Amino acid sequence: MVLERLTIEEIIDSIEKQSFFKAVDDQYGFYIKVESYTDRIAAAIHDGHQLRPDLKDNCLLADEERLYEEDPFTALFIKDQPIVIKGLDSRFEYDLNRVFEDAIYETAWGKQVWTIPLTAEQIDLSREKYQRFYRMVDALIGKLSSLHETPIMVYDIHSYNYKRWDRKVPELNVGTSMLDRTKWKKQIDNYLLALECSFPTFWVAENNTFYGKGGFLGHIQKNFNNVLVLATEFSKYYCDELTGRFYWEQLEDTRRRLNSCFIKHDTRF
Repeated sequence: MVLERLTIEEIIDSIEKQSFFKAVDDQYGFYIKVESYTDRIAAAIHDGHQLRPDLKDNCLLADEERLYEEDPFTALFIKDQPIVIKGLDSRFEYDLNRVFEDAIYETAWGKQVWTIPLTAEQIDLSREKYQRFYRMVDALIGKLSSLHETPIMVYDIHSYNYKRWDRKVPELNVGTSMLDRTKWKKQIDNYLLALECSFPTFWVAENNTFYGKGGFLGHIQKNFNNVLVLATEFSKYYCDELTGRFYWEQLEDTRRRLNSCFIKHDTRF
């Protein structure tokens, strides 16, 4: 498929018509690929690094400082999946994993973000891009829910800086604290088992470093009943988390193993 640049209305129309397509929205805020209207979505909402020029000129943080708190290469892990959505903008422009009211930072991780406060116009544009992303998400999940009686699985893929912890932490963490553990017990347990089988040398944990309290999961859970969001955090073993220098063999190995995990999870329930 050829990558297209589409308006949000054109993207939603393509979803409604069950078209196969891959596109960036016309403000370059997000990417979507749909090769099949399956009951699985893979998402990398913090993969993006770009900032609008006016914001970049006003940002106090160096590229490396921003990259440190972003989730680089997580979109590569899921690129083979039939439905992929990923953020293209940096979370420092607007954070798709925060609720709308808190999505734009003034400070982040103890650091001032902007040289001078953002203007109302700058904030409005960032909020508009945030809302466009969630219009796409709602249209996509709504369409998939209408096509499938089985639950829709959303694999919400993130990464985190393990060196900032002063204790041993897992290579893989699944956050489930906001989920109905009784309702989703089979699916969650099978996912944890699929991760353990696909990453046999890794410590796979539940609610150890992160608890699955992100705004992306919260939005979907609030608006849809038969959808399970599996918030999955990889430690940044695949790169130098301080500089962003990546280890290609680790990236490719992670992609292959995660593909295997999704297949195992799909066949177990």
